[in-house]
Amino acid sequence: MKLGISSRMGICLLAILLPGGFLEDVRAEAHKLRIVTSFLPVFCFTVNVTGDLAEVENLLPPGAEPHDFQFTPREVKLLSTADMVVVNGLQLESWLDRAMLSSGNPRYRVEAAAGLKSELITTAPYLDLAGAGSAGHQETSAPNPHIWLDPLLAAHAVTNILEALQKADPAHASAYAVNAAHYISRLEELDAEFRAGLTPFKDEPVVMFHDAYPYFARRYGLKIAGVIEQLPDVQPSPKYLGALGGVIRREKVKVIFADRQFSPKLPDQIGRDYGVPVARLDTLETGKFEPAAYEEGMRYNLQTLEKCLK
Repeated sequence: MKLGISSRMGICLLAILLPGGFLEDVRAEAHKLRIVTSFLPVFCFTVNVTGDLAEVENLLPPGAEPHDFQFTPREVKLLSTADMVVVNGLQLESWLDRAMLSSGNPRYRVEAAAGLKSELITTAPYLDLAGAGSAGHQETSAPNPHIWLDPLLAAHAVTNILEALQKADPAHASAYAVNAAHYISRLEELDAEFRAGLTPFKDEPVVMFHDAYPYFARRYGLKIAGVIEQLPDVQPSPKYLGALGGVIRREKVKVIFADRQFSPKLPDQIGRDYGVPVARLDTLETGKFEPAAYEEGMRYNLQTLEKCLK
């Protein structure tokens, strides 16, 4: 069948337009950013900004926590093929930083906690129970990294992630901004729920399993009277536990909070020794890798605190 002049011109025009239009969109769709996150909260923050515009995968497998981690071939391969790695920062993922320096990948490294200065906490007086006494402060070697347990500091992290995504993928900058705005709005709603729920318990003394909650306690007015483990996975000394028991009695602590990720054996024993109930909070360092996991975990914590502090 012979084509008329107008038909042939139409086909030629379509052939001219395809490489710069449709085919370019296909290529962009086929090469989404490959993003690797370090652990659950950072995964949630990132995937809520990207939506379906990028491929987001977490480096640590379910059940692994970020304070210390040994690489397997799976994680090495995942890291080597990433366009971007998003971490919490504040030395939480020092094991990952070493691997990234040696691999030379990826092009973009994003630290969710970047830009926090005066907000950072570096002293913890309740860790020095068996040392300098009530007036002493233990100066840590680095700021406490658990910023994600404060929803407003989590919103700061989301903003950092947004800016990095817009730089790495400017074609979708406006879409990322819309997604980030929606998610930050949800974090602000979460903050409002905590303020309303915990206001009646301002300055209530509590004992935590380890030093994960200083930002949270500062934001919502709780008083951390002591922690059981000064360092993760390091058994406290009998002297320290004796000093902690004195604090529990003196401060009239109503509840000891264990961590869902760790054995409750020691907190339960302390609770029995001093007649104090034990409940479990979630530091959210592990869990299901789903977009809403952070919000769901935080609301579980709020419900637990409200129930136990009444």
